[in-house]
Amino acid sequence: MKNQSAPTGPNLFSAFLELRALLEATAAASFQPVLRRIARGDGHPVVVVPAFMTGDGGTALLRRYLKASGFVSYGWQQGRNTGIRQAFLDGLIEHVRDISSQHNGATVSLVGWSLGGVYARALANAEPDLVRQVITLGSPFNVPTMDGISGGVAKLYEFLNPGGLDDPMLDAADTWRETPPVPSTAIYSTSDGVADWHYCVDDEPFGETENVRVPGSHMGLTHNAAVMYAVAERLAQKEGHWRPFNSNPLRRFWFGDALAS
Repeated sequence: MKNQSAPTGPNLFSAFLELRALLEATAAASFQPVLRRIARGDGHPVVVVPAFMTGDGGTALLRRYLKASGFVSYGWQQGRNTGIRQAFLDGLIEHVRDISSQHNGATVSLVGWSLGGVYARALANAEPDLVRQVITLGSPFNVPTMDGISGGVAKLYEFLNPGGLDDPMLDAADTWRETPPVPSTAIYSTSDGVADWHYCVDDEPFGETENVRVPGSHMGLTHNAAVMYAVAERLAQKEGHWRPFNSNPLRRFWFGDALAS
């Protein structure tokens, strides 16, 4: 996928539409009985990494859904995600390594929401033997500057991370910009009011890499019924038998024309 225009960050209208997240949570709750029948997991471990300024509580609904769907879901257990920090990445790597050991050396799938997806991709590139697949949700892993992030979020990030531009993790930014050497799905919304969607996709997906467009807000990406369906369906694939997220009648119902693009 090639960007059609220079990204300038989410506009005010998209930011206002973030209020949809409340409706998306209500809709997801009502669809739970249906969602749990769509894709069944094989019991492999999945770690969900939270967005900026959220912790494991922010991904609890998605993790509960994945558990009910047959996966063994874990939080990232690093506290609140306050920014890009090498210490967080190191802690996450050890956490994933411990989980793998608890599951007899099984590889671990990573689902990263927003900034959490940056960590998921960095980990997959650093330790690919630990990772089964990566799914990012509105994650600006291609952002070169804070211009691709809404103004309020960018200012909050800078306030909470004085001197953060000197963190060692930023010296290796290519570790999350590069496509991971494992199956990778970037889920994004063109009406995202926090992260410019152009920075949330792989520019030229190839091999076991894809971009999947969904309707919805940024703040609702962990409790959006379409996203929950797509995440569970991707995770339910047998290891070593990855296939693209292709269209079928049920997916057209959930996504309309907003499929892999």
